[in-house]
Amino acid sequence: MTLHPQARAYLAALGSDDGGPPLDLEAVRDIRAQSRAAALEQDRIGLDHVADVDADGVPCRLYRPRLGAPVALYVHGGGWVMHDVETHDVFCRYLAHVTGWALLSVDYRLAPEHPFPAGLDDVERAARWLRANGRGHRVDTDWVPAIGDSAGANLVAGLCVRDPALLDHQVLLYPVTDRRAELDPSLENAALGIDDMTWMWEAYAPGERADEPEASVLRAADLAEHPPAVVVTCEHDVLRDQGEAYAAALADAGVQVTAHRALGMIHSFWRQPAVFDASRALVVAVGGWLDTARSTAREA
Repeated sequence: MTLHPQARAYLAALGSDDGGPPLDLEAVRDIRAQSRAAALEQDRIGLDHVADVDADGVPCRLYRPRLGAPVALYVHGGGWVMHDVETHDVFCRYLAHVTGWALLSVDYRLAPEHPFPAGLDDVERAARWLRANGRGHRVDTDWVPAIGDSAGANLVAGLCVRDPALLDHQVLLYPVTDRRAELDPSLENAALGIDDMTWMWEAYAPGERADEPEASVLRAADLAEHPPAVVVTCEHDVLRDQGEAYAAALADAGVQVTAHRALGMIHSFWRQPAVFDASRALVVAVGGWLDTARSTAREA
C-alpha cells in the first residue's frame, strides 16, 4: 500500500533533508528548546485536573479527566534524547479527554546526558509511585497499564522485562525493540531515518549496553510473564518489522497480544490527531482496548 495522502502531505511539509541527526550536545539542546517553544504556543484542552507532581524524585504531570478515572502511565517518545512532558502536553490532554483515562506523564531523564538505564530507572520509579500514591490524587489505581510511543514504548517494554508484575497491561506504539535489527531502507522517510535511529541508539545505550534485554527487549530470554500487550506499528516506518517481531515473540511466549499495523502511516502519527485521521481513530481504539482489558480483569 502507498503512503496515505495525509502522510504524503506531512512528509512534504517536513522536506526530504532535515540535515541529518544532531552531532553534538549543543545541537540536541537547541532542538529541544525549539520543540518546547513550539509546544507552548499550542492550544490546550481543559481537564478536571492537571498538576505537576514529584513521583519519588521524578518530575511527572498528572492529567485527570474526572474524579476516580482509571489511570495509565504515559511514557513519551523522542529517541530517548528529545521531547519532554511539555512537548507532549497537548496530546496527553487530548488522549485523556477522548478516552476518559487519567495519565501520569513521566519526564524521565534524557540521553546523552543520562544514558541507559537512567530513563528506565525513572519510569520504574514513577510507576511504583503511581501504584502507591495515585489514590491520593483521586484516580483509580486498581489496574494500571502503561502507554508508550517509540522510545517511550521501548521504556515501557523494558520495564516489563525488569519487573513483569509491575504493570497490568502495555500499549506499545511503534516500539523500538532491538538495536541489532536490520532497518529496511525502503521504509525510511523524513519522519524517521536510519541514520537518526542509529545515532539515537548510540546516544542512549552506547556499544554493548544496547544488547542488554532491558534495552533491546526483543533479546529478553523469557517473555512469558509479561502483561498483555497492544502493539501498533506503521506500514512506512523503519521500526515496523522489529515491532511486529516483538509482538510475535510475546504471542509465542503465551502473552495475550493485539497487533495492529496502521496502513499508509508513518512514524509519529499517533500523537498528531490534528494532522492524521488515523491518530484520532487509534486514540479511540486504545481507549476501547484498555476499557475492555480492565473490565475483563476485574471480572476474572
